[in-house]
Amino acid sequence: MNTVALSEPLHIQRNLIPAPLIDEAVATLCDLVTAAGGSAEGDLDARVTALAARDRAVLGSVYDAFRDSEIFRRIVGCEPLVEAARAMLGARRLHSPFQHCVFRMDLAGEPWRGFGWHQDYPYNMLSGDYVTAWLPLTAAGAHNGSIEASPTLSDRVHPVEIRWKRDAEGRPGRTRDAFIAQRLQADFDATAVRLELAAGDVALFHNRLVHRSGFNPGPSHRYSIQVRFGDLLAEDIVARAWRHRPVDGFETFRSLHPELVELEESS
Repeated sequence: MNTVALSEPLHIQRNLIPAPLIDEAVATLCDLVTAAGGSAEGDLDARVTALAARDRAVLGSVYDAFRDSEIFRRIVGCEPLVEAARAMLGARRLHSPFQHCVFRMDLAGEPWRGFGWHQDYPYNMLSGDYVTAWLPLTAAGAHNGSIEASPTLSDRVHPVEIRWKRDAEGRPGRTRDAFIAQRLQADFDATAVRLELAAGDVALFHNRLVHRSGFNPGPSHRYSIQVRFGDLLAEDIVARAWRHRPVDGFETFRSLHPELVELEESS
C-alpha cells in the first residue's frame, strides 16, 4: 500500500486542454472581476490586482463563482483530460468527486499562499492509485511560483503533520493541512524540480508525488485548476463503500494510516 504502483509518478502533457476552453476560462474570470466591481480595463492580472487592493474579500467571491461556472465544469470534464487520466490509471471507470476539483488564484507577493511539501493521497483518499491533473490557465513557472516536485522521493506515503492553515498574521483558519513532517523537508528541497507549464499544458501525477506550489514572487499571478481521478472499481475504494476525504477533514487517512500522523493540532 505504501509503494507506488504506477511506473512513473509524473507525466507532462503539452497542449492537452483545447485553447478555446482556456481562452473562455480567462475571459470568464475577467467578466467576473468586472461584475464584482473591478475594472473593465486591462488583462486578467491587472483587473485582479486592482480588485484585491480594493477589497480582498470580494475577490474570494470571484473564486467561488468561477468554480460554479459552466466553463469550469467543461474543463474538468473535457475529453482529452479524462482520457489522459484513464490511460495513466488503466481504469475502466473513473471516480472524480466534484469536491476535489479545485480552482486556485495565487496572487503575487502573498507569502502565506504557498502550499508546502505534501502528497495528495491524504487530502482526497480516492482509490489507492489515483492521479491529480494540475493545469494552469496562464503560464506557470519560476516567475510565479509554479509547482515543484520531488519524483525521486515519491515511492511511499510519508508521515504528516496536520496543522491549521494560517493567514498573513499567523491566525489559524477554519481548515487544516497535512504537510509532510518537517524533519523530512530538507531532502525534498535538495531534489526539487520546478515545472514550467504553458496555458493548456497538464501535469498528471500519482497521488504519492511529493510536491508543493511555492510562494509566488510575481509579478504575475498564478491561476490553476486541479482535478483528481481515481479508479471507481478499485478493490480498496469499493471495500470502504467509496468513502473518501470529507471537505475539511483527514479522518479517512487517519483511520487507515494512524502510524503516519506524527502531529495533529486540535481545535
